Order: sequence, then C-alpha cells, then structure tokens
Amino acid sequence: MVAVGCVLAAGVAGCAEPQTTPRAAAHLTIGGASHAARPPACSQVQSFRTIDIPDRDGQVEAVVLLSAARAIPQWVKIRNVDGFTGSFWQGGVGDARVDVANSAYTITGRAYGINNSNPNKVVTTDFKITAEC
Repeated sequence: MVAVGCVLAAGVAGCAEPQTTPRAAAHLTIGGASHAARPPACSQVQSFRTIDIPDRDGQVEAVVLLSAARAIPQWVKIRNVDGFTGSFWQGGVGDARVDVANSAYTITGRAYGINNSNPNKVVTTDFKITAEC
C-alpha cells in the first residue's frame, strides 16, 4: 500500500511540472546592421502585447495594440543596440507598422534618436524587429 502511494505521488508530481517550449531567437536590424538576439519575453495586459528583447549591451521593447483583426504599434524603444538609442511613438516621433503571422511579430519602421558615434546629432534610423511570442 505504501509503495502504491509513493508511485502515485511520483506520477502526480511528474505531471505537475510545467512543459515549456523554447522560444526562437529574436532578430533585430538597426540601421542596416542585422543580428540575432536572445529570445523575447512577451506579456499581454488586456489588448496590449509587450515584447521585450534583451541584447548584448542593450534592449528593445515594443508595445502593440491588438484590436479585432488589426495590430497597431504603440511604441518601440531601442536602447544601445549597435550604438543607437532611440524610439518610435504612435502619434509622436518616428513611424512603424506591424505584421502578425501566427505567433510571429514583425515590426518595421523608423526611430528618432542618437548614435554613440555622434551623440550630439539627432538621427532617423530604420529598424526591423522579428519576435515569436
């Protein structure tokens, strides 16, 4: 009887472990320079999907509004990726669009900011972010 209880407890404990599927690496292209980044951390609050991508020395964070059959980028913040720090804000600076296919988000656009090579000059830089959430 004790042996059956131990086997049953071990079986239940084994089933309780979460099953995770590793996310694919995110891909970033900033100002024409492309590279793979770590897998994104994705979360959603109401209709807002947040995509957070850590990079070697920086970070990219984006928020997308999911509304019916549309996805609308709200903002993208790029911090020290290939020396560029800048942002896009819906209704503000820069421009962007997002395409969603299955669970892959592709956000393309232009961000305003500065580059480490000339920090006294504001520049516009093209970006493309591909992340699976």
